[in-house]
Amino acid sequence: MVVPLIESVWQDRIRASATFSLGQLTLPVTGHSEPSQIHARTPTGSALSALRSTFYGENSKQILAQNMRKTFFQSARWASIRWDAGKGANFYDLRKGKSFSSLPGVLVFAKQLRGETMAKRRILTGGIAQESHSFNPILTPRERFTIIEGQDAIERNRGANSTFGGIVDSAYAAAVDLVVPTVFRAQSGGVVDDRVFVEVSDIMIDAARRGDFDAIVLPLHGGMLTQTLADPEGVLIAQLRAVVGNDIPITAAFDLHAHVKETTLEPLDFLAGYLTNPHEDQSATAKRAFRAAMGMLEGTFEPVVAATFLPMLTLGNDTTLSGPLDEIHAYAKEAVKQGRAWDVSIFNSQQFLDVPAIGQAVLVYGNDEFDEARKLANEIMRMIWDFRDDFIITYPTVEQELQNLASFAGPIVIGDQGDRVIAGAPGDSTYILNYLLQHKIDVVTYFPVYDPEAVAVCAQAGIGSEINLTFGGKYSTVSPSVRAYGKIVGVGDNVPVVYDGPSDEGTKTYLEKYAVFRMGNINVVLTNQPYGYIDPAYFRAVGLDPSMAKLIVTRSGYHFKLNFAKIGRVATVDTPGMSSYYLDQFQWQHARPFYPLDAIEYEPRQYSRRRARGAASVVVQGNVRA
Repeated sequence: MVVPLIESVWQDRIRASATFSLGQLTLPVTGHSEPSQIHARTPTGSALSALRSTFYGENSKQILAQNMRKTFFQSARWASIRWDAGKGANFYDLRKGKSFSSLPGVLVFAKQLRGETMAKRRILTGGIAQESHSFNPILTPRERFTIIEGQDAIERNRGANSTFGGIVDSAYAAAVDLVVPTVFRAQSGGVVDDRVFVEVSDIMIDAARRGDFDAIVLPLHGGMLTQTLADPEGVLIAQLRAVVGNDIPITAAFDLHAHVKETTLEPLDFLAGYLTNPHEDQSATAKRAFRAAMGMLEGTFEPVVAATFLPMLTLGNDTTLSGPLDEIHAYAKEAVKQGRAWDVSIFNSQQFLDVPAIGQAVLVYGNDEFDEARKLANEIMRMIWDFRDDFIITYPTVEQELQNLASFAGPIVIGDQGDRVIAGAPGDSTYILNYLLQHKIDVVTYFPVYDPEAVAVCAQAGIGSEINLTFGGKYSTVSPSVRAYGKIVGVGDNVPVVYDGPSDEGTKTYLEKYAVFRMGNINVVLTNQPYGYIDPAYFRAVGLDPSMAKLIVTRSGYHFKLNFAKIGRVATVDTPGMSSYYLDQFQWQHARPFYPLDAIEYEPRQYSRRRARGAASVVVQGNVRA
């Protein structure tokens, strides 16, 4: 159905004028015997001079619309508008191949109901997300990534509590179309193969060059490394900025544990970070980034950022549920509520990135106002520094946590602090399993181990076979490999996993290849890729019911607690390994000095930036690690 939007009577066949309105867009039109132009103005008043039409008067009786696609129409809608004096106005919609007319003597600009003929706003989104560990020797290849694109990516993530899910839900709520060239997402691990990053960058840059979008909103992580790049997210964003120029808003959503520095912020108009640890606001964070982009498009948000940086790490007592971060985030939230800032993000850098300038970052965004933003950023960073020693704790030992195992009614779910895949560790430590075997603790246990070779052996032997199997301890050498006799009770591949949540609720992924090896009451879940097991769905996917276990081990320190809380008691135990907080075990080359390994003075770096406008001026270059 087509309805009139504005009707304007043309009183003079030779000289005429009218105004057509499209939402907040107004098109003043003049016509006379000489060719003239139609100029469109946006709500902010900038002329869209690419929209040109010619009106010749009575003899020609025709208005020809040109270049509409490259202005406010984002796909070809109106090919021509013809006015015949005394006969009415005829419109032709190229897309539908239909024409329609108004009353005689009246020129009508029309649209189809529900905005199907009028173009929606469009947002370019996608990219790559992974958290890297500098000291994990296992390169993260392309095979580790879940790769989705287009409408399938949108439908798979609608309603998911993830950054991409938040962008999808925001787009649906705002009736905005999404352009999704690709989304690469992998669990944490070693640095990413350069070729993977280049592939993603090329896809995103090609999409940016094609245009046909109003803004860019990116669901990234912020803690990724590649073989040669210390700030790949910043490089990707800078490459996109160089293509689209400074007038297209670019915003992003990062993990709270991202490594944020000046080069990350330079090409960005707005960056939002998680406000929770364990993370339960992934979708909400992306919605903040989406809201910022829409605010810039609508002219209601003119971002200015004040940032402070400090080379300091938090080690253990850095949940936002209690302790120092609970108090600090409450202070920041109240400041936003009072109108001192438009948005605040506090980044506590992941502890295993051997890159320059590692540490804490506080971002405070004002709406065209710097002074209060700078003041608040410094106040928050000072609070972090004053709490510096309170951020350091030691978790209970395995022995301490398991001493009451027999008396506890439900399952005990523990996080292996020293081998957290979620923090980038390999996921093949046998430290806890060897403790169980040594102390003859034979209760129903689910214990995950990354070991591709053991998976292959089990697959070849087949379900029901009883074999001697050696597994684990190949990369996490703090505890030896286990050799045991047992039965293969499960083998499979490409098994879907849908997170229960609340952390990453609704996220869809899969286990590539797995085998379940049972030795007594202990079920060892062997996989050919490392997984964090932050959600009960991982165990259900291989046929193990979490509610039937007495002990469940995860490769996570924080995030599993949210998702397993309904299963039983949750606790993190202090174990040796690549993701333990004994940072002096590593051979640091680039990150030091930083607190607490080094005595430093309180001298935070300051950075502030107003949104750039006009021609692109960003220099694209990689931050190469020696």
